[in-house]
Amino acid sequence: MGRQRRSNYALRPMAREEFVKMMTADLPEAPAYFSKDAELNRGGARALAELPRPAALTPEEVNKLAGHGVTILDVRPSTEFGAGHVPASLNIGLGGQFASWAAQLIKFDAPIVIVAEDESKVGEAVTRLARVGIENVKGYLAGGMDGWGRAGLSVNAIAQISVDDLSELLSSGNDLQVIDVRQPGEYSNGHVPSAVNAPLARVGERAPEFDPNRRTAVICAGGFRSSAATSVLERWGFKNLLNVLGGTSAWITAGYPVEG
Repeated sequence: MGRQRRSNYALRPMAREEFVKMMTADLPEAPAYFSKDAELNRGGARALAELPRPAALTPEEVNKLAGHGVTILDVRPSTEFGAGHVPASLNIGLGGQFASWAAQLIKFDAPIVIVAEDESKVGEAVTRLARVGIENVKGYLAGGMDGWGRAGLSVNAIAQISVDDLSELLSSGNDLQVIDVRQPGEYSNGHVPSAVNAPLARVGERAPEFDPNRRTAVICAGGFRSSAATSVLERWGFKNLLNVLGGTSAWITAGYPVEG
């Protein structure tokens, strides 16, 4: 039998604090609903069937509520939200990690009015919100954005651009700021050149660091978080926002360069 080769390297003992820091470095913060759910579980959460049915609100009623402590929550996909939405509304699409992000971006005590494609989507949103302890849905926009438009009320829009469009804007020397709203670990693994990292959960707090008057492209991994971020930034007064469809995944697939 041959002699067993002895390694020239010895495993270095790792302190508990160092190990914990290494394992949790890129994890998102614990959502605020964790502690809220713990309270609900101790007291016994209300059955979903017992939740009050949200009221159908006219566009005029929703318009009066907007900006008065009520969160207008638009649960439609990013492209529909971008095409036209209630001013100052928050976009968290049902197609992604809806409840988790809603729990991080909406205050628990804030009354909510939902904007959706139809009543079935309203019901889905109410149920999924309740599962993370959010039970403050007071109503929904009757007739959706079609009804809002028929009422002649103001509509905001956010342009949806492709990664090809983004590349062209960057190469043409446009005065463009790019905000990457992924987690720091995702960002460091590869991002669009010149992009600045501001994770979605903190993009509102970070908004004063950016110029709201500059054209601003927002990007994430696929377009879900970036759409939510554009709606947050719009509420902070950003006027010229672009949501990058397909996100960094599409950018890399298209063969465009990244920084790490």
